[in-house]
Amino acid sequence: MYLAYIRPYYVLRSRIKWFNRRMYLLCLFSFALWYYDCLPEKLFQDSTSTVLLDNKGQLLGAHISDDEQWRFPECDSVPEKFKTCIIEFEDRRFFDHAGVSIKGMIRAVYQNISTGKRVSGGSTITMQLVRLMRKNPPRTYSEKLLEIVLATRIELSYSKDEILKLYSSHAPFGNNVVGLDAASWRFFGRPSHQLSWSESATLAVLPNAPGLIYPGKNHERLREKRNRLLKRLLDIGKLDELEYETAIMEPLPDRPLALPRLAPHLMNRLISNGKKGLTIHTTLNGQLQDQVNQTLENHMQLLRENKIFNAAVMITSVETGEIIAYVGNSTGSGSEHANRVDCITARRSTGSILKPFLYAKAQESGQITPGMLLVDIPSKFGGFSPKNYAGNFDGLIHADQALSRSLNIPMVHLLNRYGITKFHSDLRDLGFSTLDKPASHYGLSLILGGAEVTLFDLGNVYTRMAQKLQYGQSKSISFDPTVVLQPNLDDLKIDRACIYSTFDAMLEVNRPDAENNWQLFSSSQKIAWKTGTSFGFRDAWAVGVTPKYVVSVWVGNADGEGRPGLTGVTAAAPILFDVFNDLPKAKSWFRKPFDRFKEVKICRQSGHRASLHCPESELKSVPKTVLESNGCPYHQLIHLDQSESFRVDSDCEIPDNMVHKPWFIVPASIEKFYRTNHPEYKSLPSYRSNCTSRLNDHSLAIIYPRNNQRVYLPVDLNEQKTHVIFEASCSRASKTLFWHLDDQFYGQTTELHQLKFQPEVGKHKLTIVSEDGNTTSKYFEVIDK
Repeated sequence: MYLAYIRPYYVLRSRIKWFNRRMYLLCLFSFALWYYDCLPEKLFQDSTSTVLLDNKGQLLGAHISDDEQWRFPECDSVPEKFKTCIIEFEDRRFFDHAGVSIKGMIRAVYQNISTGKRVSGGSTITMQLVRLMRKNPPRTYSEKLLEIVLATRIELSYSKDEILKLYSSHAPFGNNVVGLDAASWRFFGRPSHQLSWSESATLAVLPNAPGLIYPGKNHERLREKRNRLLKRLLDIGKLDELEYETAIMEPLPDRPLALPRLAPHLMNRLISNGKKGLTIHTTLNGQLQDQVNQTLENHMQLLRENKIFNAAVMITSVETGEIIAYVGNSTGSGSEHANRVDCITARRSTGSILKPFLYAKAQESGQITPGMLLVDIPSKFGGFSPKNYAGNFDGLIHADQALSRSLNIPMVHLLNRYGITKFHSDLRDLGFSTLDKPASHYGLSLILGGAEVTLFDLGNVYTRMAQKLQYGQSKSISFDPTVVLQPNLDDLKIDRACIYSTFDAMLEVNRPDAENNWQLFSSSQKIAWKTGTSFGFRDAWAVGVTPKYVVSVWVGNADGEGRPGLTGVTAAAPILFDVFNDLPKAKSWFRKPFDRFKEVKICRQSGHRASLHCPESELKSVPKTVLESNGCPYHQLIHLDQSESFRVDSDCEIPDNMVHKPWFIVPASIEKFYRTNHPEYKSLPSYRSNCTSRLNDHSLAIIYPRNNQRVYLPVDLNEQKTHVIFEASCSRASKTLFWHLDDQFYGQTTELHQLKFQPEVGKHKLTIVSEDGNTTSKYFEVIDK
């Protein structure tokens, strides 16, 4: 009977033990699952500063994190000096424990009990890492227990070096400075691997109480803790006596230092490209970047007096394609003058800066030789009337001189001949990404500033031209050292000989057209350079090329305001040459691609390929592509009488009595302007009076108005219509010209062939007859405004 009562009790007790064992196992299993997955995939989710480094790992600048902390991205390694200091100060048995130091905790309990207050927490570096990860929660026994558990889990997942890197990257150093790298720059102005023993010890003691002790606050307590750590390093043999004495004599930093801001515009560009919060390595040369910043600011002090507030400079290496200096704007102008705008990527009117590309492509297409004569007279193309800056005209000018002097009218004539659509396509193929409108939108003004490009694209194209010439291949420029720049044999479609010829023309630094201060820019090295000035004096450009570097400069106002004197030569060129003075000089000029050149006879006077009638020619080495260009059209064989005073033909002279002579003949519409600059020019003799060919002589031309031109009569101050001046040209100015308007005689001129007219509104015919019977006519229409 007794057993009957006892047996259920034992059965129940057995079942309770069975249940408890399973609950224990379940709890243990649950804990194991939690323990396995108790750490987040990434221990720290804090936003980090964006850090910009140069090609040697030196700091160019940093952008504060989203939570207003100077917290650099996690470091790749911990410098040995700091590692030694932090371990000796915080956790001497760091490499021996598994995240928790029992001895350290016992010592901490004893110290806290004996002093009656909390003086030590007994936390290892790993446990402190847990507190940092958990944002420093209140110190409780349960929290301490959790720290212990999480610390052991971290030790299982991370190596000791990884734990040190995490701790060093997220430890607080006072104020809003977090992490070793940020603290090193903020307190000592240098990277952590360059810190001395004293500086490393100073930073090692800061995380212990960053709110109470940091540079600029409680100096003596900070000094005492630092020196105590240095003494410990002496005692264990990490420092010798001399190193120790030197270390304790080093001063403490007074206050946090400002971080460098050498390339803020590149920093913002990279942030906008998705690099926010990262450590960004660049190809920039930090020392050169600093020099260029200073050079630009020196010039901006003068430019600001003329209310010019913005400028940009970019330097690229021809050999590597790397951007080694990137100054996007003048930071000294202030935010009220848009100094945060990156002018390297801003679209700006080109001015004359695209002329070298037309010069090169026209040679490549065989349309010109390097020195071929181009027309430079008053010209109108539909509603477009280009003007030379100085307002004068050469009549005819050699193409290389037109480029070096940056004359507008000859280049517009050349573009008109070459083709707007073709040139527009060429520019896009070269890499000018901002030409996003059809060629018809730009028209002939494309060569004079009708388009907009960026300084970045300009530097890119000139660099690739230099690479193609020097190495036979080119690659796009970059400021990212992780991008492997692969050369492409077909990426830049300009013949190397044409590039050489273009750079040769750009060596001529005398710019009499708007650039009369060129003597200031003498240099000990060859520099192919070009300036540009946009309409309304809004943009000043300068670009220079050597076999080593390409320097690109833009000066102006970010808001587009024009200023008198804002020209390429007065504003941008001085910066260009000062920058080149800071660069290593090239030992030699570009290697001439002899396989792409050929010696041909060139007319010495016209620059064209010599014809049979050119009296003086010379062998010149020219690009093979120009061999298809036309022979000299200006030298023609004429027939003179025995006195060589008049031209004759077979109708008025026996062939045996004729003198056959080559003559340089300039069209009548050009002759007036050509003779002004070439007093040695001899006009084409007139036909003898008994020769019938005189009736077909084309030495008479109407300069203004042009055929079918619309003419507006000017208005005086009293709003009354006044006269307009028409102009003609004759190979012999002394001849008398007879002017007729609508077949009615109007007047005559001698020497100066200009006459005032005041025709009625409507269409008219102007006819001019010379005294020897030559006649020319043009139609025009008077429009009432």
